[in-house]
Amino acid sequence: MATEYIRLRGIGVSPGIALGLVQLEEQVVFSDRKESITFAQIKEEIQRLQRSFEATKQEIIEIKNQVKDKLGKEHAFIFEAHLMILEDQSLREEIENLIKKEKVRAEWAIATVHNHYMRVFETLEDEYFRQRRFDLSDVLSKVYRHLQPYSPETVDEEGERILVAHELLPSEAARKLNKGNILGVALDMGGQTSHTAILARSLNIPAVVGLRDITTKVQDGDVIIVDGTDGEVIINPPLAIRKEFLSKKRKYDDYLKELRKTSTLVSETLDGFRFTPLANIELPEEISLAFSLGAEGIGLFRSEFIYLRSTTIPSEQDHYHIYSQIAKKAYPSPVYIRTIDIGGEKNIPQLNIEREPNPALGLRAIRFSLKNRKIFKTQLRAILRASVQKNVRLLIPMVTEIEEIEEVKWILREVKDELKREKVDFDPAIPLGIMIEVPAAATLVDEMIKEVDYVSIGTNDLIQYYLAVDRSNELVAYLYKPLHPSLLRLLEEIINHVSEAGKEVTVCGEMAADPLSALLLLGLGLKYFSMNPIFIPKIKKVLRSVEKNYLAELVSEALKLRTAQAIEEFLLEKILVKYPQAFLMREIMDNNRRLT
Repeated sequence: MATEYIRLRGIGVSPGIALGLVQLEEQVVFSDRKESITFAQIKEEIQRLQRSFEATKQEIIEIKNQVKDKLGKEHAFIFEAHLMILEDQSLREEIENLIKKEKVRAEWAIATVHNHYMRVFETLEDEYFRQRRFDLSDVLSKVYRHLQPYSPETVDEEGERILVAHELLPSEAARKLNKGNILGVALDMGGQTSHTAILARSLNIPAVVGLRDITTKVQDGDVIIVDGTDGEVIINPPLAIRKEFLSKKRKYDDYLKELRKTSTLVSETLDGFRFTPLANIELPEEISLAFSLGAEGIGLFRSEFIYLRSTTIPSEQDHYHIYSQIAKKAYPSPVYIRTIDIGGEKNIPQLNIEREPNPALGLRAIRFSLKNRKIFKTQLRAILRASVQKNVRLLIPMVTEIEEIEEVKWILREVKDELKREKVDFDPAIPLGIMIEVPAAATLVDEMIKEVDYVSIGTNDLIQYYLAVDRSNELVAYLYKPLHPSLLRLLEEIINHVSEAGKEVTVCGEMAADPLSALLLLGLGLKYFSMNPIFIPKIKKVLRSVEKNYLAELVSEALKLRTAQAIEEFLLEKILVKYPQAFLMREIMDNNRRLT
């Protein structure tokens, strides 16, 4: 057993702290051995592949039913997506054609197709899209394994353990995390939107991913700490550090118990101002978790997910199946469906989008949709059909000019007319909104709001575009400041113009999930806050701890200051003096960072 004390930094995807012994999982490996066959053996080899596909289908159905029984339908949904991948005729034909053309065993053909798609996904810059490769890998690994003679799976370690692996495929995550003996998870790969991350959050299992090489640094039985709140993992920590983290764990667990209580409380400030917490989600399976944490609606559904379930362009029915499911699960609460935000750096293999020299400023989001009207109309038809519940809202991303809104409205009328002729039910008054992410739209919002029913401010992109800062570029990331005075003045203008028009404005970027930023937005008059579901209890507790009218006065003074640092210091000092309970979590975390 290793004794070296090692600290690793990764991505905290499920908050909380766990301390325990390592259970190291082996990585699924596709062989690159190319075994040739004769022409006469091709038919038999394809039949062997077909049997493997059928066995894989039965296995996925079994896993789906087990997950549905133990965790609910929302977590079984991912395996419906896996069945769709498995039944995608183009994927099977791709493997069969390799067998015929190269005269090889199915193992090599599957490995080749798998490796090709993994390389394609790796070229994508968007982290959410890259994570979807695990779904395809999961399906192909099952097909690959069913080609081999049956061998019993390795029996999991007995007792409570910290699961350490290179990556966890969705089916492995569902099976292993649901056993009840996993205290925490640490992975080389993964991100916020991976199925493992979503499942870990649902089961309250602390998890850190993106650790790169933790599997090479641990052995079975090593002692390990997983801090999913701060994204840190400590291997074989000395006794003093174990005690510090156990103390931090007790404080966090106590705070979490208090935080969970807020999910059922009224979303209202001390002076009676009603605000609305909403959830940003990527997968339908997140809905139950979002509402259990206090969400009062789905503020942003990223519809790109639908394009990543299949190796072909999704049909209208594929879209409708997802949207109607979300609308029914959330009913009567509102669901804001954002039309696809793809193109540029968010490329999807089956769309064959050309690479651009400056993708962030290129053909993406609504620009892509308006250039590809057939794809756009397919999505609009499905959204309208799902709107029959009358809780669906249509959200258009990355609008730059009024002409784009007019064009969207024209296409929307065309689609409505088509559905009327076909006698298909939909909500004729479905609300239409736009995302304010481009500075041009932000400064023209007083005119744009006349054309739509609501706006949603995507602060992540708006900040980058407005301050001309790529926050993922470590050389200039220090300039990415959500509290920059010019940005706050811009946000004030947007909120004021929309409010004066008597319409709804939401912030759905990371600012909504940051306690200090959320308080500032509250002071600006914001009512709708949309964020990752796991942050809702924290933000709800913070906003319930203050008076909106006092915040408004405070923010008015803060906007006169000249720097982001001055604004932060001013707000923190004033808020902590009057509402010391508002930043309980910040104080706990800052104190523990100093300790460690």
